[in-house]
Amino acid sequence: MELDLTTFLMEVVNFMILVWIMNRLLYKPVQAVIAKRLAAMDQMRSEAERIRTEATELSQTYHGRLATWDAEKTELRRQLQTEIAAERQRLTADLDQELDGMRDKARIAEERQVEERVRLSEERAIAHAGRFAAHLLSRIATPELGKQLMDMLLEDLAALPDEQHRSIVESLGRVDSVVRVASAYPLPDDSSQHFEVRFREVFPAAKQFSFSVNEALLAGIRVNTGPWNLSANLKDELSFFQGGINGD
Repeated sequence: MELDLTTFLMEVVNFMILVWIMNRLLYKPVQAVIAKRLAAMDQMRSEAERIRTEATELSQTYHGRLATWDAEKTELRRQLQTEIAAERQRLTADLDQELDGMRDKARIAEERQVEERVRLSEERAIAHAGRFAAHLLSRIATPELGKQLMDMLLEDLAALPDEQHRSIVESLGRVDSVVRVASAYPLPDDSSQHFEVRFREVFPAAKQFSFSVNEALLAGIRVNTGPWNLSANLKDELSFFQGGINGD
């Protein structure tokens, strides 16, 4: 087979035309499509990388928030436990104080009951002693004892405190002042005159005297001048002994 130069050249030309046509109509569009797809893939890869980065950041943020929340929960739990302990301590202290107050009230109430029982016992004992003393004194009350008590009162007048002495003098200085003398037994004239003389020795301002009988005095006398009550009798001594107040 002989190689025909013309045919060879024609084949070469045909091949070159085929190459140009393929390059024009097929290769460049394919390259453009490939390049476009590569660009799309790069964009998708970049987008995926961005999403992965954001996911990593979100994951880190989430884990950070979880750690912070765990720390906050731990702190809140600690604060709550502290507050509960403080509240328990306060309530315990209040309860102890209330119990102490109740115990104190109960103790005070019991002490008052004991004191009341003691007071009642003392009052009963004093009343019993008073009745016994009154019965005894009523048996020894005589006019002679009354005269002795009157002399004792007259002796005590000279020893009165200065303030009381001045007050009695002022009372006797009034125009209508009367020295009222009550005795358990009627005083003989010499006894009443003796009393007036001795009384004026201590209180010269005494003007009028009034004598009366009060059998409740048992023995002795009681002298009233103005607001003052001077007594030396078994009744008032017995009342003083019983813790009472002069009566009649």
